[in-house]
Amino acid sequence: MNFQLTPYVKYILIINFIIFGISNLVPLDAIELVEGMPLKPINMVSSFLGYHYPGSEHFEIFQPFTYMFVHNDFRHIFSNMFALFIFGPMLENVLGSKRFLILYIVCGLGGGALYGLTNYYEIHQLEVDAARFINDNSPENLLYFFQHNFEYYLQHNPEYLSFVSEKYPALYMDHAAVVKKAVNEVSYYTLDAVETPMIGASGAIFGLLFTFAYLFPNLRLMLLFPPIPIKAKYLVGAYILFEIYELIQNNPGDNVAHLAHLGGVLFAFILMKRWKYMSYK
Repeated sequence: MNFQLTPYVKYILIINFIIFGISNLVPLDAIELVEGMPLKPINMVSSFLGYHYPGSEHFEIFQPFTYMFVHNDFRHIFSNMFALFIFGPMLENVLGSKRFLILYIVCGLGGGALYGLTNYYEIHQLEVDAARFINDNSPENLLYFFQHNFEYYLQHNPEYLSFVSEKYPALYMDHAAVVKKAVNEVSYYTLDAVETPMIGASGAIFGLLFTFAYLFPNLRLMLLFPPIPIKAKYLVGAYILFEIYELIQNNPGDNVAHLAHLGGVLFAFILMKRWKYMSYK
Protein backbone atom coordinates (compact mmCIF):
# COMPACT_ATOMS: atom_id res chain seq x y z
CA MET A 1 0.00 0.00 0.00
CA ASN A 2 1.14 3.57 -0.74
CA PHE A 3 1.72 5.74 2.33
CA GLN A 4 3.04 8.75 0.44
CA LEU A 5 0.60 11.57 0.99
CA THR A 6 -1.34 12.63 -2.09
CA PRO A 7 -2.52 16.25 -2.53
CA TYR A 8 -6.12 16.10 -1.33
CA VAL A 9 -5.40 13.62 1.46
CA LYS A 10 -2.78 16.09 2.72
CA TYR A 11 -5.17 19.07 2.46
CA ILE A 12 -7.96 17.25 4.30
CA LEU A 13 -5.57 16.18 7.07
CA ILE A 14 -4.28 19.74 7.47
CA ILE A 15 -7.78 21.26 7.61
CA ASN A 16 -8.96 18.75 10.21
CA PHE A 17 -5.96 19.21 12.47
CA ILE A 18 -6.08 23.01 12.20
CA ILE A 19 -9.75 23.05 13.26
CA PHE A 20 -9.02 20.50 15.98
CA GLY A 21 -6.21 22.69 17.29
CA ILE A 22 -8.36 25.81 17.32
CA SER A 23 -11.29 24.12 19.05
CA ASN A 24 -9.29 22.21 21.66
CA LEU A 25 -6.20 24.30 22.37
CA VAL A 26 -8.03 27.61 22.76
CA PRO A 27 -10.31 27.76 25.86
CA LEU A 28 -13.61 28.52 24.16
CA ASP A 29 -16.04 26.50 26.26
CA ALA A 30 -19.52 27.79 27.06
CA ILE A 31 -22.24 26.30 29.25
CA GLU A 32 -25.95 26.29 28.46
CA LEU A 33 -28.33 26.57 31.43
CA VAL A 34 -31.86 25.25 31.96
CA GLU A 35 -33.45 26.82 35.03
CA GLY A 36 -30.00 27.06 36.60
CA MET A 37 -29.03 23.48 35.67
CA PRO A 38 -25.91 23.38 33.43
CA LEU A 39 -25.88 21.26 30.32
CA LYS A 40 -22.61 19.63 29.35
CA PRO A 41 -19.95 22.16 28.28
CA ILE A 42 -20.19 23.19 24.63
CA ASN A 43 -17.08 24.09 22.67
CA MET A 44 -17.87 27.24 20.73
CA VAL A 45 -15.96 26.17 17.60
CA SER A 46 -17.58 22.72 17.59
CA SER A 47 -20.98 24.30 18.21
CA PHE A 48 -20.51 26.79 15.37
CA LEU A 49 -19.29 24.25 12.81
CA GLY A 50 -21.09 21.11 14.06
CA TYR A 51 -24.33 19.88 12.47
CA HIS A 52 -27.20 21.10 14.65
CA TYR A 53 -30.85 20.19 14.51
CA PRO A 54 -32.51 22.81 12.24
CA GLY A 55 -34.75 23.91 15.12
CA SER A 56 -31.73 24.85 17.23
CA GLU A 57 -30.82 28.51 17.57
CA HIS A 58 -27.25 27.45 16.73
CA PHE A 59 -28.12 25.90 13.36
CA GLU A 60 -26.40 27.41 10.32
CA ILE A 61 -26.91 26.52 6.66
CA PHE A 62 -23.23 25.57 6.18
CA GLN A 63 -23.11 23.04 9.04
CA PRO A 64 -24.10 19.96 6.94
CA PHE A 65 -20.73 20.54 5.22
CA THR A 66 -18.46 21.84 8.00
CA TYR A 67 -19.41 19.18 10.58
CA MET A 68 -17.14 16.63 8.88
CA PHE A 69 -14.04 18.68 9.72
CA VAL A 70 -14.70 18.89 13.48
CA HIS A 71 -13.71 16.36 16.17
CA ASN A 72 -14.22 16.41 19.92
CA ASP A 73 -11.05 14.73 21.23
CA PHE A 74 -7.74 13.23 20.14
CA ARG A 75 -9.05 9.67 19.98
CA HIS A 76 -11.89 10.81 17.71
CA ILE A 77 -9.68 12.67 15.23
CA PHE A 78 -6.88 10.09 15.35
CA SER A 79 -9.14 7.18 14.39
CA ASN A 80 -10.63 9.06 11.44
CA MET A 81 -7.43 10.66 10.19
CA PHE A 82 -5.44 7.43 10.59
CA ALA A 83 -7.92 5.68 8.29
CA LEU A 84 -7.63 8.58 5.82
CA PHE A 85 -3.83 8.37 5.99
CA ILE A 86 -3.83 4.59 5.39
CA PHE A 87 -6.49 4.24 2.68
CA GLY A 88 -6.73 7.73 1.17
CA PRO A 89 -3.50 7.91 -0.90
CA MET A 90 -4.15 4.66 -2.74
CA LEU A 91 -7.73 5.68 -3.49
CA GLU A 92 -6.67 9.12 -4.69
CA ASN A 93 -4.09 7.53 -7.00
CA VAL A 94 -6.65 5.12 -8.44
CA LEU A 95 -9.62 7.49 -8.70
CA GLY A 96 -7.70 10.68 -9.43
CA SER A 97 -7.65 13.70 -7.15
CA LYS A 98 -10.89 15.23 -8.45
CA ARG A 99 -12.99 12.09 -8.03
CA PHE A 100 -11.37 11.33 -4.70
CA LEU A 101 -12.39 14.74 -3.38
CA ILE A 102 -15.91 14.30 -4.78
CA LEU A 103 -16.14 10.89 -3.11
CA TYR A 104 -15.02 12.26 0.25
CA ILE A 105 -17.34 15.28 0.21
CA VAL A 106 -20.38 13.42 -1.18
CA CYS A 107 -20.05 10.63 1.40
CA GLY A 108 -19.75 13.21 4.19
CA LEU A 109 -22.71 15.23 2.93
CA GLY A 110 -24.78 12.12 2.19
CA GLY A 111 -24.11 10.56 5.58
CA GLY A 112 -24.95 13.84 7.28
CA ALA A 113 -28.14 14.23 5.25
CA LEU A 114 -29.35 10.72 6.08
CA TYR A 115 -28.62 11.27 9.77
CA GLY A 116 -30.15 14.75 9.67
CA LEU A 117 -33.46 13.53 8.24
CA THR A 118 -33.97 10.87 10.91
CA ASN A 119 -32.64 13.14 13.66
CA TYR A 120 -35.09 15.87 12.58
CA TYR A 121 -38.01 13.45 12.97
CA GLU A 122 -36.78 12.13 16.34
CA ILE A 123 -36.09 15.57 17.82
CA HIS A 124 -39.39 16.93 16.52
CA GLN A 125 -41.24 14.08 18.25
CA LEU A 126 -39.23 14.74 21.39
CA GLU A 127 -40.27 18.41 21.35
CA VAL A 128 -43.92 17.42 20.82
CA ASP A 129 -43.81 15.01 23.77
CA ALA A 130 -42.09 17.63 25.95
CA ALA A 131 -44.67 20.28 25.07
CA ARG A 132 -47.47 17.83 25.89
CA PHE A 133 -46.14 17.35 29.42
CA ILE A 134 -45.30 21.02 30.00
CA ASN A 135 -48.87 21.99 29.01
CA ASP A 136 -50.45 19.11 30.94
CA ASN A 137 -48.36 17.99 33.93
CA SER A 138 -50.08 14.63 34.33
CA PRO A 139 -48.09 11.56 35.46
CA GLU A 140 -49.15 9.79 32.26
CA ASN A 141 -47.54 12.47 30.09
CA LEU A 142 -44.33 12.43 32.14
CA LEU A 143 -44.06 8.65 31.90
CA TYR A 144 -44.87 8.77 28.17
CA PHE A 145 -42.11 11.34 27.59
CA PHE A 146 -39.41 9.19 29.16
CA GLN A 147 -40.64 5.82 27.92
CA HIS A 148 -40.74 7.01 24.30
CA ASN A 149 -37.56 9.10 24.33
CA PHE A 150 -35.29 8.12 27.21
CA GLU A 151 -36.24 4.56 28.15
CA TYR A 152 -32.52 3.79 28.52
CA TYR A 153 -32.17 6.32 31.35
CA LEU A 154 -35.14 4.92 33.22
CA GLN A 155 -33.75 1.38 32.93
CA HIS A 156 -30.34 2.41 34.25
CA ASN A 157 -31.41 4.94 36.88
CA PRO A 158 -33.65 3.27 39.51
CA GLU A 159 -33.89 6.47 41.53
CA TYR A 160 -35.29 8.45 38.63
CA LEU A 161 -37.55 5.59 37.55
CA SER A 162 -38.99 5.68 41.06
CA PHE A 163 -39.56 9.44 40.76
CA VAL A 164 -41.34 9.15 37.39
CA SER A 165 -43.49 6.12 38.16
CA GLU A 166 -44.12 6.44 41.92
CA LYS A 167 -43.15 9.69 43.62
CA TYR A 168 -44.45 12.09 40.99
CA PRO A 169 -47.92 10.46 40.61
CA ALA A 170 -48.31 10.51 44.42
CA LEU A 171 -47.22 14.12 45.02
CA TYR A 172 -47.80 16.22 41.89
CA MET A 173 -51.31 17.36 42.90
CA ASP A 174 -50.16 18.91 46.18
CA HIS A 175 -46.52 19.86 45.68
CA ALA A 176 -45.68 22.57 43.14
CA ALA A 177 -41.96 21.95 43.69
CA VAL A 178 -42.34 18.36 42.44
CA VAL A 179 -44.05 19.60 39.27
CA LYS A 180 -41.34 22.21 38.76
CA LYS A 181 -38.63 19.56 39.14
CA ALA A 182 -40.31 17.36 36.54
CA VAL A 183 -40.77 20.27 34.09
CA ASN A 184 -37.14 21.26 34.52
CA GLU A 185 -35.97 17.71 33.89
CA VAL A 186 -38.06 17.42 30.73
CA SER A 187 -36.80 20.80 29.53
CA TYR A 188 -33.22 19.79 30.34
CA TYR A 189 -33.28 16.53 28.38
CA THR A 190 -35.06 18.18 25.46
CA LEU A 191 -32.65 21.10 25.18
CA ASP A 192 -29.66 18.78 25.56
CA ALA A 193 -30.88 16.74 22.57
CA VAL A 194 -31.65 19.84 20.49
CA GLU A 195 -28.34 21.59 21.18
CA THR A 196 -25.97 18.62 20.81
CA PRO A 197 -24.40 18.82 17.33
CA MET A 198 -23.13 15.94 15.20
CA ILE A 199 -19.42 16.24 14.42
CA GLY A 200 -16.74 14.12 12.82
CA ALA A 201 -15.54 12.80 9.48
CA SER A 202 -16.76 9.26 10.07
CA GLY A 203 -19.41 9.34 7.33
CA ALA A 204 -16.79 10.34 4.75
CA ILE A 205 -14.27 7.86 6.17
CA PHE A 206 -16.73 4.98 6.01
CA GLY A 207 -17.34 5.92 2.38
CA LEU A 208 -13.59 5.61 1.75
CA LEU A 209 -13.42 2.27 3.57
CA PHE A 210 -16.28 0.87 1.52
CA THR A 211 -14.73 2.16 -1.72
CA PHE A 212 -11.41 0.55 -0.83
CA ALA A 213 -13.09 -2.81 -0.16
CA TYR A 214 -15.18 -2.41 -3.32
CA LEU A 215 -12.13 -1.82 -5.52
CA PHE A 216 -9.73 -4.20 -3.75
CA PRO A 217 -11.94 -6.83 -2.06
CA ASN A 218 -9.25 -9.52 -1.80
CA LEU A 219 -6.35 -7.30 -0.76
CA ARG A 220 -5.09 -8.56 2.59
CA LEU A 221 -4.74 -6.00 5.36
CA MET A 222 -2.67 -6.58 8.48
CA LEU A 223 -4.57 -5.78 11.66
CA LEU A 224 -2.79 -4.19 14.60
CA PHE A 225 -4.83 -6.01 17.26
CA PRO A 226 -4.64 -8.93 16.75
CA PRO A 227 -1.76 -8.90 14.23
CA ILE A 228 -3.38 -11.12 11.61
CA PRO A 229 -4.07 -10.57 7.89
CA ILE A 230 -7.66 -10.22 6.71
CA LYS A 231 -9.17 -9.48 3.32
CA ALA A 232 -10.52 -5.95 2.88
CA LYS A 233 -14.03 -7.14 2.04
CA TYR A 234 -14.28 -9.08 5.32
CA LEU A 235 -12.86 -6.29 7.47
CA VAL A 236 -15.10 -3.57 6.02
CA GLY A 237 -18.06 -5.95 5.93
CA ALA A 238 -17.63 -6.59 9.66
CA TYR A 239 -17.56 -2.83 10.30
CA ILE A 240 -20.77 -2.35 8.34
CA LEU A 241 -22.55 -5.21 10.13
CA PHE A 242 -21.47 -3.76 13.48
CA GLU A 243 -22.87 -0.34 12.51
CA ILE A 244 -26.18 -1.93 11.48
CA TYR A 245 -26.33 -3.82 14.79
CA GLU A 246 -25.66 -0.67 16.82
CA LEU A 247 -28.24 1.25 14.80
CA ILE A 248 -30.89 -1.40 15.51
CA GLN A 249 -29.99 -1.40 19.21
CA ASN A 250 -30.72 2.36 19.26
CA ASN A 251 -29.03 2.81 22.63
CA PRO A 252 -29.67 6.40 23.84
CA GLY A 253 -26.42 6.25 25.81
CA ASP A 254 -24.54 5.78 22.53
CA ASN A 255 -23.50 9.14 21.07
CA VAL A 256 -22.16 7.70 17.80
CA ALA A 257 -24.06 8.67 14.62
CA HIS A 258 -24.22 5.16 13.13
CA LEU A 259 -26.68 6.24 10.44
CA ALA A 260 -24.17 8.81 9.17
CA HIS A 261 -21.59 6.03 8.86
CA LEU A 262 -23.99 3.85 6.90
CA GLY A 263 -25.00 6.87 4.82
CA GLY A 264 -21.36 7.31 3.81
CA VAL A 265 -21.29 3.66 2.71
CA LEU A 266 -24.52 4.07 0.73
CA PHE A 267 -23.33 7.13 -1.17
CA ALA A 268 -19.95 5.53 -1.87
CA PHE A 269 -21.77 2.56 -3.41
CA ILE A 270 -23.91 4.90 -5.52
CA LEU A 271 -20.82 6.75 -6.79
CA MET A 272 -19.00 3.52 -7.64
CA LYS A 273 -21.98 2.40 -9.70
CA ARG A 274 -22.39 5.84 -11.25
CA TRP A 275 -18.72 5.95 -12.25
CA LYS A 276 -18.86 2.28 -13.38
CA TYR A 277 -15.82 1.13 -11.43
CA MET A 278 -15.12 -2.58 -11.28
CA SER A 279 -13.41 -4.52 -8.51
CA TYR A 280 -9.77 -5.46 -8.94
CA LYS A 281 -10.11 -9.17 -8.21
